[in-house]
Amino acid sequence: DPAKVDPSSGGRRGKSPTEQEEAKPFNFIEHNFPRYGPNFCPGWSCYPTKSQPSSQPPPSQLPNPAQPKSTTQSTASSATPTTPAPYRTDYELSGSYVSLECPSPPGPPACGPDGRRGDPQARLANYLRTLYTELALKEPVLPSWVHPVAPGVLCPARLEPELRLHIHSHGLNEAIGVDQILTPVQTKDGPFLEAPRRVLIECPPWVTRGALALRILHGWSREPPWPPRGQPVALALFLPLAELRGTIANYIGKELLPRGPPNPFASGFGGFSAAWNSLEALKGKLLIVLDGYDVQCKTRKSKTMPRDVIDLLEGRLFPEARVILISVTASCTELLPLMQRHITFEGLVWGRSVSLLGGGQWGAPTRLIDTVQSCRQLRNIARTTLGCLAIAAMYESSGGELPTDELDVIASVFNCVAANSSHTQVTELGRLALFCLKTKRSTVTAAELKMYCSAPETNIAGCLDRAQLFGRTAKRKSDHYYTIICPGLAEFLAANYIVSLANRPGLLAAEIAGLAVGDEVEPEILKVLNFSMALLGARAHLLLSKLTPLWLSPQTIFSLALAGGETEANLTALCEMLGISKSPPVPPLEAKPIWVSIKSTLSELQGWGLAFKSPTCTLKNLELVYQMEKNLLLESRNVMDIFLDALSKNESVTTLRITSLIENEVRDSDINYLASCISKALLKPRLESFELILTLLEEDPPILKLQSVVTALCRTIPRQPKLSNLSLDLGLCTSQLVQICATLEKCPHVTRLSLPHLRCERGAVGALAALLTVRPLSYLGLPSSWGARDDPPSSSGVSMGSGSGSSSGNSGLIKQSSLTGAPSPRSYPAGIFSSLPRGVLSSTANMGRSATLPRQPMEGPPDKRSTDSVISRTWYPTPACDGGPHNSGTLHELLLAARDTYSRLHGLDLSKAQLSLEDSMCLGETVRVSTTLHSIKLEGASRLSEILPTVLGASESPCLQMMSLGSPRIALEDAAVGMSARALGSCITLRLLSLDGWSFRIENVGTLASVRGFLSLTSVRELGLNNCRLNMSMFKSDVPVQSGAYECRSVVNLKLAGAQIIFADHLSMKGPHMLPYLVGFVNLRELDLSAPSRTGFGSTSSTPLILSDKDIVAFFNTLNNHFSHLNTLKMCNWIIHLDEAVRTLKSVAKLLKSSPLSHIKLDGVVVMDRPKKQRIEPQFLHAFLANLPLLRWLGTTLHGLSEEQITTLGNYCGDMRGMEIDVRLSDSTIENARLMTSSLGMDGKFDIRVSTFGTTNSILIHIEKTSTKSLSRK
Repeated sequence: DPAKVDPSSGGRRGKSPTEQEEAKPFNFIEHNFPRYGPNFCPGWSCYPTKSQPSSQPPPSQLPNPAQPKSTTQSTASSATPTTPAPYRTDYELSGSYVSLECPSPPGPPACGPDGRRGDPQARLANYLRTLYTELALKEPVLPSWVHPVAPGVLCPARLEPELRLHIHSHGLNEAIGVDQILTPVQTKDGPFLEAPRRVLIECPPWVTRGALALRILHGWSREPPWPPRGQPVALALFLPLAELRGTIANYIGKELLPRGPPNPFASGFGGFSAAWNSLEALKGKLLIVLDGYDVQCKTRKSKTMPRDVIDLLEGRLFPEARVILISVTASCTELLPLMQRHITFEGLVWGRSVSLLGGGQWGAPTRLIDTVQSCRQLRNIARTTLGCLAIAAMYESSGGELPTDELDVIASVFNCVAANSSHTQVTELGRLALFCLKTKRSTVTAAELKMYCSAPETNIAGCLDRAQLFGRTAKRKSDHYYTIICPGLAEFLAANYIVSLANRPGLLAAEIAGLAVGDEVEPEILKVLNFSMALLGARAHLLLSKLTPLWLSPQTIFSLALAGGETEANLTALCEMLGISKSPPVPPLEAKPIWVSIKSTLSELQGWGLAFKSPTCTLKNLELVYQMEKNLLLESRNVMDIFLDALSKNESVTTLRITSLIENEVRDSDINYLASCISKALLKPRLESFELILTLLEEDPPILKLQSVVTALCRTIPRQPKLSNLSLDLGLCTSQLVQICATLEKCPHVTRLSLPHLRCERGAVGALAALLTVRPLSYLGLPSSWGARDDPPSSSGVSMGSGSGSSSGNSGLIKQSSLTGAPSPRSYPAGIFSSLPRGVLSSTANMGRSATLPRQPMEGPPDKRSTDSVISRTWYPTPACDGGPHNSGTLHELLLAARDTYSRLHGLDLSKAQLSLEDSMCLGETVRVSTTLHSIKLEGASRLSEILPTVLGASESPCLQMMSLGSPRIALEDAAVGMSARALGSCITLRLLSLDGWSFRIENVGTLASVRGFLSLTSVRELGLNNCRLNMSMFKSDVPVQSGAYECRSVVNLKLAGAQIIFADHLSMKGPHMLPYLVGFVNLRELDLSAPSRTGFGSTSSTPLILSDKDIVAFFNTLNNHFSHLNTLKMCNWIIHLDEAVRTLKSVAKLLKSSPLSHIKLDGVVVMDRPKKQRIEPQFLHAFLANLPLLRWLGTTLHGLSEEQITTLGNYCGDMRGMEIDVRLSDSTIENARLMTSSLGMDGKFDIRVSTFGTTNSILIHIEKTSTKSLSRK
């Protein structure tokens, strides 16, 4: 019967007047709020429910017209018990709590008239319900800048948080309500989540977490049973860990519970101890809410939590109780293993923000709501209560105008909440904010606020939100905690502090160095730097030049530079940060130039566009990786245009490479835009070299797919007078090549042309031949060129043709004057193919003896082959071009033009090209008779028949100076070795010879005589034999080497990296063990004896050579005795194990004191003290640094060193007698670089540059003495 329901009893039935009198402690709100009258309850007026009594208050007591309607609805539904509606349903329609259907606040648990009046647990639960209701309905103290709002809208009970399941912990980001925190959840598209016992609510640092805890506790105190689904909570405890000074029981009994009559245990019938001891029996019906895990209480001397808190989290205290832990993101990593559900608190829901923008009611202007909703920065501010009120105040004071830029939004909020604050007050609070951001703290105490701020009670306090206090001691001492009122404001305050140090470079550098707490700079710190750059504006270079210790990526530097603006000083500082303000230090032993690769992303294009506008930019080589954006098409094109405009004004870049991977189904408009970008890039001033690489992913693309690009090239190349080197890798068809050749005939400035992967059809070769005749080129490159479209493909997916478009069918006919026994690839029977990139495999029945060298003694990779051993003969005629089928449709026309008397072709590159036997013979004749051909490259050949005519033709060449024939697939036996040695020895003009990767099998002593003859007669200055293998089966490894057996006076640069000599007893000689065979190279100045790399691309899996004490001492002793002119030594990837490290290093140091070495490269060297099992690379390097009298440069790459070893190496670098050292720390951090350079930067004797520019995952430390910067070698 509704008439029997007494409102003062919380909606319970059948209470006698005596029981009602005894239940009066529950009417705590009426007792403390007398001005509302005896029949008024703030909770009931704000939260009308279905279970409210049917009696309606007088109209004079109604706070607003909306209340009678809701009260009538609740009265009509009170007769029929129904399940409360979902928490968010009505709110999402109305935007406030006026229409929420929540149960009315209950009294103590139902019990008989005398049964549980003395139950300590029940009395504790009743009091906690009353306490939580009071605290949740308490209005916060509003700052002075807040405009009037409706009463009750800012209390924690009205908080409407946006809670979501964490995407990384649960795999989905679905929103849930407060009532669903502890209940099973059936997601829309995901799995069913069971009810958890441990819940972690992750909060951002700018929210007041105590309000969220009170909102959860208010739900329990006002809505029994709570949660509405699953096992209800009988008793909830709240533990603000920031106030916890002892045990949990001590805090609840002496801090949370009041003294005197209000204490529920003041009237006897059992004390708090009895209630505490009975909590264990509640098991899952006990809920404990914890807040402040990340806050370290100043009264606790230890930095860890109290023991019982740890026991509670780890399940030793109340193991079956349910726990909700509210913490910030910084503390979640250590807490996640203890939790079963991970929830993120993302601020207020949008509907609640809309309500607060209107002062707590639905009256906000539509323009204001639309502006906030469309601006991401304003939307972030509106995620907090005070942020919404600040936006509303800004909107009113500015006449309806709101900023949209992030910095402008934060600045406007600051001017609103802390108006008329002095510069000193802002910088003081900014210093505290920066400290909190560095230490990942979300709150500050009142004592810290007084310590940092001289006037914390002024308007500057409007930036902070003061949290509630719950314990008696905390309230008495006013030990308040503060959080920032909205996101971004802490970063803004910290940025103002950084800006205040701009004119004090020492303090600024110290603060910046302190920002690098870990390996990476946190996003909050990056936002501080971004705001600082924007606030500094034209003075941003003062900050940008101090950011080196943070080790920022180029993308981050670009975003900071964009925020600072485009003044000349800022652009100069940007180039210095990128390392392009002056020519970077190029190591003397590095031949490859430094390239900068730019991806066509928005940030990189904008940042590099700024750098190219600087007059101090010295970058020479640039690569643009063009990516076709389908989503941000308009924006990316606008940024690309800005970048190309900046590039067109740059005068330092002389070499430009554009690469692009074009996907399937690309639109013609995208190809046309790419063509326009290429045209703009080609017109860049002072552009000398241009390379274009476009790759189509379509399996069989249309022939004219890139015709617009070809047209753009033909239209633009004549307009670039500085262009001299052109490389086009577009998959050109014959018609397009003819079009380009016709254009180049009108361009006398283009002298070097490279056309990789060219399809050599008849018309294409004819066009190139005509170009060589009309417009003589100095260099022509056709690497990886292949045959016509109708050539049958090989098993490797590459055409096996001869590189021509001829299909006459008689190309297999071989004249008597050609190489005997070396058939043309087209003469093989159909259907027999090779696994090599070019050519086919002939039947083994027609080859006579085995064509494969024995692999076991060679100890090489499986791709070492000797398929051409059958062609080895004692004598061969001079290579000459055949007539017949060869002069129609192959490379004959091109090579004929190259060896013309009037030809100016100096260099020809046919590496990895498909050459038939006829083409090889024609090339051999070209090398033999040409009077202008200085260099020839035929790298990557798979058969000896492809390169042997060139080798034979070189014997009569009048001008050949450089020949590079490196290939891992070439193997020679005695006859071929002798013939090649005689031919190469006869070339008196040859200066550079590279035979990298070749295998030599010598079984005849006479062959060694030919090799000795070549070494004594040759005029080669640089000889490359990297990764070569010399199989000498007639000797054993113990045969002594005669001094001067292999004498060579011409070679000054010998490259033997990875080379080895294999003897009859299957023992190999590598690295320093080969030095006795080289004592005859009396004029040697540069020697490379590096071992193969053990990691990365090109690494080897063979057994590494481990050097001992005796090997190292003997090696340097031999160097001193026989190589008096040697000044450059490369000994990379050596593995040295020393049994007597101290003694051996002393011997090496003594030998080095009389050594002529001036340049040393020691990449990847591993030195081990075997007895101590310690790495001693720093001590090994110190022997070189401190003892070489003529040392000018030393380079090394190290990995896996400890911090102590890195520090030791830095100290040793200070003792170097040389001028420069480059140390590359692989897989290292900026902290290690700081450790190494800390001792060197003290006295100012060294110029130190630390950068990752141009490196992969390593840190390059360049140390140079300030006395001289010369790098010239003796």
